[in-house]
Amino acid sequence: MLITLNIKNESKKDSFLNFLSTLDYVEIKSQEKSSSKNKSKNSKNKFDGFAGLWENRNIDIKTIREKAWK
Repeated sequence: MLITLNIKNESKKDSFLNFLSTLDYVEIKSQEKSSSKNKSKNSKNKFDGFAGLWENRNIDIKTIREKAWK
């Protein structure tokens, strides 16, 4: 089972991970080294989720303007 945790208090992160590593039934696979790299990567992934959003829809600028300014 995979569980993702967001540790809000950065100062408590290391002690929490040390505690988890003492448990024989918990395996820690990786740790985030740089949150700035992940933020830029996650932003790109969020943007990619919109690819093809309007695919197979008959939408043009005239229709959008008519609906917006009634």
